[in-house]
This record gives sequence, structure tokens and C-alpha cells, in this order.
Amino acid sequence: MFTPGSKFFLGLTGFSIAVCVLYIALVDNATGGAVALLSIATASGLVAGLSLFNRDGEVSVGDTAAPAGAEQLTSSMWPLIATVGFVGVVAGLITHPIVFFLGLIALLAAGTEWLIQSWSEGASSDKAYNASLRGRMLHPLEFPVLALVGLGIIILSFSRVMLAVSRDAGAIIFIVAGAVVLFAGSVFALKPSLKKTLVVGICVASAVGVAASGIAAASNGLRDDLVKAKKEHHFSHKECGEEEGEHFDHLAEGTISMRSNPIATVELRDGKLTARELGVDKVTQTITFPRSNDATIIFRNKDEREARLTAYLGTKAVQDGVVEEVLNCTQMIGIDHEQALTFKIAKPSMASEKPYTLTVPGLEGQSIEIMVP
Repeated sequence: MFTPGSKFFLGLTGFSIAVCVLYIALVDNATGGAVALLSIATASGLVAGLSLFNRDGEVSVGDTAAPAGAEQLTSSMWPLIATVGFVGVVAGLITHPIVFFLGLIALLAAGTEWLIQSWSEGASSDKAYNASLRGRMLHPLEFPVLALVGLGIIILSFSRVMLAVSRDAGAIIFIVAGAVVLFAGSVFALKPSLKKTLVVGICVASAVGVAASGIAAASNGLRDDLVKAKKEHHFSHKECGEEEGEHFDHLAEGTISMRSNPIATVELRDGKLTARELGVDKVTQTITFPRSNDATIIFRNKDEREARLTAYLGTKAVQDGVVEEVLNCTQMIGIDHEQALTFKIAKPSMASEKPYTLTVPGLEGQSIEIMVP
């Protein structure tokens, strides 16, 4: 009843399960080892079932219809990819969810490809027709996916290179890479008689070179100024003091592109800070701000000195016993320049110990009070 091959794999299955039971019983926190042993048992049980199903491939002597006498099928890489996907699924259970999902995707893709390839090879006795049949079913799915994956690898690799080299070198690399792509595309267009294998070889070699460059650049890490900026959070916080900030105020804009629905305009002129609310012609020192909605205030500097508008928006608890002020501000701008300041206030004015205000750092005695109903 049982073939020699099935006996071996059934024995291996039983042995793996027995060892797994003992492992769980004797070793604490043995999830990883248990998963590995159960994976071996599952794989060997599957092979044992296949061995029983095809009787170890035994055929009668002289049987021309047997698989041994059939025409050799096309070689396939999908069993290998399915194995890699299965290993990824198992490894992902004990390492990281992304490994599990990548393994699952590889396993499903390999299973689908392998199933359709096996079906198409038995559709007729004509290999060319079988290949075309497979192509009609899978090419509309394969080509977009391969193009997306390839483009993603190239973009990611190129970005790693640009983040690793200096800004000047990055500009040169970008120009050279663009020129090479343009030249190669022109040659391919002007010489349509080029061998297909040559064109494919050039494209594959270029893609491998870009990917290898990206891996090498990623291993070297970010360039020094980006490492410093990441460590000090240059681009994640605003510098709202009286002094000009090295990073926040770099290349400050002096004009506003969008002016739709500002609630007020604040102006600094001759050392005095005044405000005009939307629809109100007279100057005021108090403006009404909507609660829990983003709103915009336009700041115009008509003074000789450079200045910024800073909004005090109350306080917040950073950790137990530690409270810090909530500030929002524009960049430092010069005379006749303007900037927009957009923010949101969640609590009414009466909930704050100090009033919400708009001030210019370094300018004493001048402020605009913000009333939040």
C-alpha cells in the first residue's frame, strides 16, 4: 500500500511532530523552534501525500502513455519561488509582519503562475500555441506588475544615491544620468535593427548598476548635513525667537500666493503692531479667532527692521510635570514683505491662564490679543 518514498516522508513527519511535542513540553518560550518543526512536518507530510498519489512515479514497462514516455515539459522557476515564499511566511510569523506579507505575496504569485503554466502546457501538443495561451492569460498582469516593481527599485536606488552624495555631486549625477538615458533612447530609436538581446542586455545591466549603486549608497548612509538635520530636527520645528534662524529662516519668502479668506491682517509699521479684521475697516488690537478650525492671518512688515509674527497659543503638557508654551510663527521677513500664518486653537480664551496673543519678538509693549469664543 505504502511506497518506499511515502514511508520515508511519513516517518519524517511523525518524527518531526514527536520532537515538536517534546520541544514545547521541555523548552520555555519555544515558539520559534515549534514553528520550524511544524513547518518541517507540514512539508514532509505534503511530499508523502504526493508520493502516495503518483506511486513514486512507477510505470508499467512499455507504457507509452506514462509520464516517463511523454514529451519533456518546459522548465519552471515557480517551485523555487514558491519555496522562498513559504520560507518567508514561516519566518515572518516569528520576525516581522512585512516578511510574512512579502512571503505570502510570493507564495500566491508563484502558485498562480505555476498552476496556469501547467494548465497551458497540457492544452495541446503545440508548444508555441501553449506558450501563446499562457501569455494571453498572464501577460496583462505580469507586465504592469514587473514594470511597477522595476520602476520602484530604480527610484528607490536613485534616491539613496542622491541622499548619500553632496548636493553639487547630486546635480552632476542627475544631469549625467539623464543624458545617458536620452542618448541610449535615441540610439534605440534610430537603430531599430539592433538585436533584441543586445537591447535587453543593456537595459538589464543598467538597472543592475543602478540597484547596486543604491545598495552601496544606502550602506554608506546619509550625507553629513542630512544626518545633522535629522538629529537636530531642523525641519520639524519652528524657530520663533528674535534672532534669525539658520534653517527655518533660510530663503524666507516675502510674498503670498494664496490670499483666500484670511480672518485678519496684522501690520508692523514704525514700531507699532496693528490689526484689521476681515470686513472691518478700523484698526484694532483684538481679533476674534474661530475655535477648532484652521484660519489664516496675514502679516505685513512695513518697518525698517526684519521681523516675524509669533502667535502664543497657550501651553501643553510634554510629560508629567513638564509644560511648554505652544508657539507658531512666520519666517523672518524684511520691509514690504508679507507672509501668511495658519493655525488652529482648540480651547477658548477663558480656558488659558494667559491670553492668546500675536507679538513680534524683540518689540516690547506691542501685541494683538486673540479672542476665541
